[in-house]
Amino acid sequence: MRLNRNRAIPDPGLLLLRSVCHELRPPMATLTALVGALENQPAEERRSELARLAMEHAVHAQAVLGHAAAAARGLAATGTDVVALGRILPSVAATAPPGRLAMFASPAALGRPVPARQTRQILINLVGNAVRYTGGPVRLNARLTFRRLRVTVTDQGGVTPQLITALRCPAPPEDDRGLGLWVVRQLTAQCRGTLRARALSPVGLAMEVTLPCPRN
Repeated sequence: MRLNRNRAIPDPGLLLLRSVCHELRPPMATLTALVGALENQPAEERRSELARLAMEHAVHAQAVLGHAAAAARGLAATGTDVVALGRILPSVAATAPPGRLAMFASPAALGRPVPARQTRQILINLVGNAVRYTGGPVRLNARLTFRRLRVTVTDQGGVTPQLITALRCPAPPEDDRGLGLWVVRQLTAQCRGTLRARALSPVGLAMEVTLPCPRN
């Protein structure tokens, strides 16, 4: 008879550290790239846009650290800013390589209020996974359906056994693969939303997040 080895309970402090390192990687990498582009950009209008995006990623990194610091002290995180979805989409787009990501959003979706930090982290993780683990184009589509915001990130991947496990496992993964999706699940639950994966025909994967209107 084969005995099953019980999975060790993850250390909360180590999990917090892993999550923070994982979540800081995209904004810090993007911030570095934006600062480099800013130094080599002569057009004043473009410099202003790059500076604004760099500031957004710096603020996002600060919010991630602030949330982690509150969790480490056993405190409840303070409420996040609520902004229109259209305000955060440019900073999400800046994390993808040029030409890989296309975005489409209805006017109603662009104006929909969302919790800024959580929504930005959710979308950065979903777009980052699509770019990292698949080839070809990635598409983000946002629309309102029955007063709920539905954001879908599609790529050329598929619904694999590893993905199904990552969507169902109650504990975080032991390595970095799947950690971003685990973070997405936690943040989506905080926002009282839902996350699902569905296969596209003839090929492709859609990761769909549905968010209700944030509470006042």
